[in-house]
Amino acid sequence: MSNIATALSGLQNVSLAIDTVSNNIANANTVGYKTGEYVFATQFLNGSNSSDQPATGQGSQSLGVRRPMTQGAITNSANPLDLAISGKGMFRLLQGSGSAESVDPASVYYSRNGQFGVDKNGYIVNENGMFLTGFQPSLDGSQITDDLIKNNGLLRMPDSNLPGNATSKSTLSAMLDSTGTAFTSTTNVAFDPTQSTYNNKTTQTVFDSQGNSHTLEVYYRRVTDETLSITSGSTGYTYRPSDAASANTGGTALVTLNKDSVLRVNTAPAASALYSSGSGTTTITLNATPSNAGATPSVAGMKIFVNGVDSGFTVATHTTTAITTSPAMTIPTGAQLTFYDKDNATTFAQSDGTLKTIVVASATGVAVGDKVFTATGDTGATITGINGTTITLSAAIGVGVAGTTAVTFKHPLAMTLITPEGTEVAVKGASNKKASTELLTTTVSQLEVYASIDGTFYNYPTDGSASSSRTITPEVTGGYKPVATMNFMGGQNIDTIVKDSMSGDPMFKTTTTLTSRVTNQAGGSSDLIFELDLSGTQMHAGAFQMTKSTQNGEAVARLTNVTVDNAGRIVGVYGTGKQQFIGQVAMVNFDNEEGLIPVGKNAFAASNMTGTEQDGTGVTVGRAGTGVLGEIRSQALESSNVDLANELVRLMILQRSYSANSQSLKAVDQTLRDTLQMVG
Repeated sequence: MSNIATALSGLQNVSLAIDTVSNNIANANTVGYKTGEYVFATQFLNGSNSSDQPATGQGSQSLGVRRPMTQGAITNSANPLDLAISGKGMFRLLQGSGSAESVDPASVYYSRNGQFGVDKNGYIVNENGMFLTGFQPSLDGSQITDDLIKNNGLLRMPDSNLPGNATSKSTLSAMLDSTGTAFTSTTNVAFDPTQSTYNNKTTQTVFDSQGNSHTLEVYYRRVTDETLSITSGSTGYTYRPSDAASANTGGTALVTLNKDSVLRVNTAPAASALYSSGSGTTTITLNATPSNAGATPSVAGMKIFVNGVDSGFTVATHTTTAITTSPAMTIPTGAQLTFYDKDNATTFAQSDGTLKTIVVASATGVAVGDKVFTATGDTGATITGINGTTITLSAAIGVGVAGTTAVTFKHPLAMTLITPEGTEVAVKGASNKKASTELLTTTVSQLEVYASIDGTFYNYPTDGSASSSRTITPEVTGGYKPVATMNFMGGQNIDTIVKDSMSGDPMFKTTTTLTSRVTNQAGGSSDLIFELDLSGTQMHAGAFQMTKSTQNGEAVARLTNVTVDNAGRIVGVYGTGKQQFIGQVAMVNFDNEEGLIPVGKNAFAASNMTGTEQDGTGVTVGRAGTGVLGEIRSQALESSNVDLANELVRLMILQRSYSANSQSLKAVDQTLRDTLQMVG
């Protein structure tokens, strides 16, 4: 009877193979379907005695259906959420009963079918309602995290509308024309936005907390140039920043140029000569009589500069090629000595309470423009007028001592202050000796900045609804007050010349905080407070232009598009240009893909042959395009890998095999029939 079982096993297994081929043909158009191959095996029964002859085969047996996970053809699709995997990997899905709350995190399935859509709650699901999972976005949607656990990894579409947010910082950087008209105090022309009393104007749209837009107008008005004092101290060259400067480093109150900066003297010396001998003594021999343009003046009493740097010594006496100093002076071999006009020391009697006008004992050698020094050092004042022995000063020197006081007048030198970073500043001073505590002076171009919000000016005295954090008196009063002042030397904003060596950011920035109550389109009102940063403004010869105009507020944004890149990052794009990450599709790869168990609905489940995510053996969970994982193609689908021609040929072969097995069964039946007839 075993021959009947043998023939029957052939019929049964061929029938199952026909079912497998028929299933392949039926799913030839199923997205992501992987063709099945029925696997046969022979059956032989061995006797208990090893010397027995091998038994006749007992037919065929089933070893199951093998599914080669080969890549199917990728075709285009119109749906942006249709995804295809190019390379290894599978989509990771979670089963639920219609809602995200019903999802069982342990019910993980895998599929190559990338036909996805959105359910009523905004979650991305496949056609069978399984939830697509992936790495979650940060709270603000600005980046993607490594979190695959939050929200069970479910990916959810962004809101159709994003609420607006208020402007908290505005940045305006302009290139101003240095040749533009300066409104000086002598012309007495006050700022008036309705008249041509400013040089340039720009506008910017800012937003309140409800996303309503408002118009910020900023006016640039160049005014009288002013003098800036730079102190040569032990830490470097320091000066005060503008009235609207804010330090980026706590405790910093002054701008400090690099102490390795160089002061180059541009003023021609009164005389010059090369050093010959006598270093370290009070008598110095020169290689020739000091001369300048053919003249041979006496250098007695003059200041000595060695290789262009003030030595701090003066000439006591001069005889042809020899000079004396007191005390002894050390000079390097071959040094160039240059001589500058001597300082004029005298005394003065207090003539008024401010000490802006003084009467000196002697005005010999004194000239308009000379710098004024007292026992306390550089006063910062200069001589503006000389009438006999009556000297008028540019500012009160503040000695405040009645009677006779020592004073020294020094002729100024034109110099250039050069920083290691290459910044050059034209200055005037009496010495280029470092750490001299002298006040070097330079002329800076001054700018006043006025601003309004929706036509209401900040700091306007008749309307208290808009104000700035800076209390600044304009050069010419007229009701309006500036929100900031700026100063420029060499075209650069004096607040931003010095940069932090670590970050590269300026040590100071030119800012003001603007506060106002604004009215929205619906008639309500709210406070709008933001910082206006003007640091990047420069002044050069050339047409006015805005080089930067940004602010961080936003209007209400409406979703216009959703895109998926090759790494599986899903991004919502809004009408304002803002982009928000929805998440990143998670991909899973199995070392033994053929061990996956098909569970229907284009999905597979892990088995003990493939390993699971929990045990981590033979399974890789990651992002598209990393490691062995392939890339994701948006608006594309992976077709079935069924080869119809091959399946039809296989079906014909199986049909013939089925017929042949039926003939075997028929032959057995006939043999039994004949045997029964013989017995009967």
